[in-house]
Amino acid sequence: MKLSATIAALSATVALAAPASEINLDKRATTGVYLCNDRDFTGYCVHINSAPSECVPLASDLNDLVSAAGPDQGSFCYFFVNPNCDTSADFFHVGYPGVADLSVTPVNGPTGSTRNFEDKLSSYFCVNE
Repeated sequence: MKLSATIAALSATVALAAPASEINLDKRATTGVYLCNDRDFTGYCVHINSAPSECVPLASDLNDLVSAAGPDQGSFCYFFVNPNCDTSADFFHVGYPGVADLSVTPVNGPTGSTRNFEDKLSSYFCVNE
């Protein structure tokens, strides 16, 4: 009797599980970034979520005040000196874990090349990798 009850319970559990072919694995609907006004992700910090590729203007509490920036794991972000994600001035891109000291932001160029983006950011957008 106990064996019949156990088999019936297992059958019900297996029947409720969705087949692997029916599982929906869409990419995340949002991306996130962690921004801080002091180096090494200290001081005043916020985590902001946005839609992928949505240009996010930095509010007055962060505009030209960011010293560390880190996209969420699985995200990649572009950061802009100008508002509205305008590429006519300096910008850079970075993936997770980000840059803990924007005064020495790694940039394209010879090995070890850096630029100072500390306290200069005004907008950004992120995408999922």
